[in-house]
Amino acid sequence: MLFKINLTLLTALLISIIFCGCIVDNLDNNDLSHNETKVNDDNISIAIWNLQIFGLSKASNETLLNYYTEKLDKYDIFIIQEIRDSSGNAIEILAERFPDYKYIISNRAGQSSSKEQYAIFYTEKATLIDFYDYQAEYQQDLQRPPLKTTFISHNWTFTIFTIHTQPDSVPGELSILEDIIGNPLGDTIILGDLNADGSYYDENNIVHFISWNWVVTNNIDTTVAKSDNTYDRIIINRATENNFHSIGVMDDVTSDQSDHYLIYAIFTNDKQ
Repeated sequence: MLFKINLTLLTALLISIIFCGCIVDNLDNNDLSHNETKVNDDNISIAIWNLQIFGLSKASNETLLNYYTEKLDKYDIFIIQEIRDSSGNAIEILAERFPDYKYIISNRAGQSSSKEQYAIFYTEKATLIDFYDYQAEYQQDLQRPPLKTTFISHNWTFTIFTIHTQPDSVPGELSILEDIIGNPLGDTIILGDLNADGSYYDENNIVHFISWNWVVTNNIDTTVAKSDNTYDRIIINRATENNFHSIGVMDDVTSDQSDHYLIYAIFTNDKQ
């Protein structure tokens, strides 16, 4: 029994030291190299980051690109939110920094002249088997309709929904998202800047996805501002809980880089 406990603790420690920033498990962590971050084939890491108006200005800033590359290259799947670039060149410039990744990008969404996109990057550790962009179907109802992707990694199949909710319409948009997702039987993960805190949403009275597990909890700050708000969330359904390992926040971010921290979750990719 003692051996099993120690082995579990050692596994958690090894996973947590891979990623920089504030580790929610409060384990020691160090910034390791690209090769050292992807040695564990039994786990898959998924990150989400709102890069705050990522367009040609940021894409042409070599310092910022180097920073984004260093931080994002640690994850098997990562999602970029708030891409604002009508030319489409900004995301292509960023993608050149990730030759070992494939990516898909959503349609430009927005009910005003300001349009945004989501991009999902993934390594060979994950195989994309399906995706669906809700932009055309829900553009009248949602400011930035979700993008749905389904992956298989090892023998674990899982579906990701990513959405950036409109701050002044969070409850209504989350209700629509609930209708879209329904009650899936398969492993399902919601990641995104949900604006689910502060004046936008009463996090002490969560009334959406109440049977799901909000693994990025209310006590975690996900914003660069001095105020303490949990805008960015990862929510998993019950079917996913057997594969869930831990979450973390990469808080090594300044306001020049983004107004949000990167958040991530680690899962086992062996179907439980």
